[in-house]
Amino acid sequence: MPNTTDMPDLYYESFLAAAMRDYLDYLDNLGFSTAMQVYNLKCIDRFLIEHRIYNLEELDTRLMTQFVDQHRRRVRPQTLRLLRHTFHGLCRYLIRRDLMKENPVAGFPAIKPQPYLPHVFSAQELQTIFNSFQRKIEQERDPAVRFRALSQYTFYHLLYACGLRVSEAIALTKSAYSPERATLYMDRLLAVRQELFGTPPAGFLFLFLPESRPYNRNWASQNFREVLRCLGIYHNEEYHRGVCHGTPHLHELRRAFAVHRLLKWYREKADVNAKLPLLATYMGHSCFEHTKTYLTLTHQLLSEAGSRFARSFDRLDWITDDSELQ
Repeated sequence: MPNTTDMPDLYYESFLAAAMRDYLDYLDNLGFSTAMQVYNLKCIDRFLIEHRIYNLEELDTRLMTQFVDQHRRRVRPQTLRLLRHTFHGLCRYLIRRDLMKENPVAGFPAIKPQPYLPHVFSAQELQTIFNSFQRKIEQERDPAVRFRALSQYTFYHLLYACGLRVSEAIALTKSAYSPERATLYMDRLLAVRQELFGTPPAGFLFLFLPESRPYNRNWASQNFREVLRCLGIYHNEEYHRGVCHGTPHLHELRRAFAVHRLLKWYREKADVNAKLPLLATYMGHSCFEHTKTYLTLTHQLLSEAGSRFARSFDRLDWITDDSELQ
């Protein structure tokens, strides 16, 4: 079964419970992250139970209309789109297994997304965040508190510097770390925790000590939000002229990695079109459409793209030999 750390119980109760677990296993074996599907399938499972749906013959477009109408009042359009996407994928899986003949979700139009502008951490904001951890490491007198600051600095910095998913960073073990390519803070982290708590370097890299429990997604997200609040960086979602401006949150460290990488390629005058497939592969995306969702157009990116365009086309000497223009 898929990695279920920090996920809700996979104890689905509808008549599709077994198929849902098999579908998650199928996605996991293909290398896809299943965190979103686990939550969405739980929602679908509950809907099927509430509406007393007991067989595949009852899954039709009419039911999809009910499903969307029921959730339209509760969730944002983007969340509703993701629910539809998961339901559609589950039905496609059932068709491949010859359990269904037609996909009832395919006949229901896709939900129009609400304009959404995610938060992209600026270099200055990131510097402020990481400096706050470093000050605590340097100034804290309690060794255990100082270690916690060191561990959190390493964890959050790794999410940004390597563009990792939160689940990937949580699951990291000593076997994934190469001492030959050692980094200062990873070496220091392992050495300090062994000195203070007698914790061997094997096993998970990021632990709550002295309990030796691995980090979890909920704690990492809530703790990061508190750090942002203390630094005056956090804000709630805001709406301006029909556009939702997203709140800063933990996953935006991964977005910042992608956007800042693209910005650096622009500044290095690299062939960005040739580089983008590399970025998609590195980030573990099955297609570039998934990578595009991370590449939010910031003022800096717009400025760099505009400068490149200007360098290429603002000069008019390329038309001086055209006799028709003289």
